[in-house]
Amino acid sequence: MKRDFYLILAGFFSGIALSLYLYWKRKKIIQKLNDIENKIKNVQMKNVVRGIIFETTSNIRKLITNTKGVPQKEKEYILKKVEEKIRKLEEIV
Repeated sequence: MKRDFYLILAGFFSGIALSLYLYWKRKKIIQKLNDIENKIKNVQMKNVVRGIIFETTSNIRKLITNTKGVPQKEKEYILKKVEEKIRKLEEIV
């Protein structure tokens, strides 16, 4: 019985830790998106390109914030892919 209690307790704390980690990563990604949008506002480029970048960043932001019903492993995979795309977008900008 003690063993089951410790397993449940360990699972509970690992779930909390994973949730906090994903929340921190989500905040970090949203901050990077805001930074990219601010850089684009100051750079002179065609309105079409600027519109595409703003549309892309808003779509990524919606995808990150609306993750109800998505399993934790899939959320982690999505965040990892989004970070890769943001790095590429930062290099382009």
